[in-house]
Amino acid sequence: MGIPEKWKQIPVPVKLFLLKAAVLFTAWKLLYLLILLPNRTLDRPLTYSIGVSTAKILNFSSHGAPYSVKGEINRTQLDGQPFSENVMNIYLGDQRVLMIADVCNGLELMVLYAAFIICIPAGVYRKITFIVGGIVSIFVVNVLRCSALVMIYLHHPQYVYFSHHYFFTFITYGFIFWLWYIFSRRQALSQKLKVE
Repeated sequence: MGIPEKWKQIPVPVKLFLLKAAVLFTAWKLLYLLILLPNRTLDRPLTYSIGVSTAKILNFSSHGAPYSVKGEINRTQLDGQPFSENVMNIYLGDQRVLMIADVCNGLELMVLYAAFIICIPAGVYRKITFIVGGIVSIFVVNVLRCSALVMIYLHHPQYVYFSHHYFFTFITYGFIFWLWYIFSRRQALSQKLKVE
């Protein structure tokens, strides 16, 4: 059985979801890579907000420790070539305790989350409510993740790599799947009530 025959066997709602997802993915990547990324149109304010919010949470929770945040350029080597990127660095006094790069600001997760909601059939008000609420929640989770990484760095530095690459990735994606589950479940319940 070839691909066209298999495609015909897929239910229409699933085909619509996949087509919407493919169009949204392609449109987002073109918009981001060609327009938004070179100018840091979304990354600059988001990374800045994550950095400032993280420093505020750390200052509030540490009762007077002097955490500060600075926008800087991180220069390093990537595949043997010089590489620089804009980052927000969190400092405890004069010691840098966390570097937040654009790839860590959660933008891709927010777009992925919103795209899934857009692709699922539901009312416009419901979609807008879940998209806005979810994006704000993902932002808060990211700020808490960054704050926790600073605490781990200061008190248990041997766990920073595992926490950053595995533990908090699992927590963040788990949270997003939970939000999708709530959206899908409530949508299914409302459809069921309409039928009855």
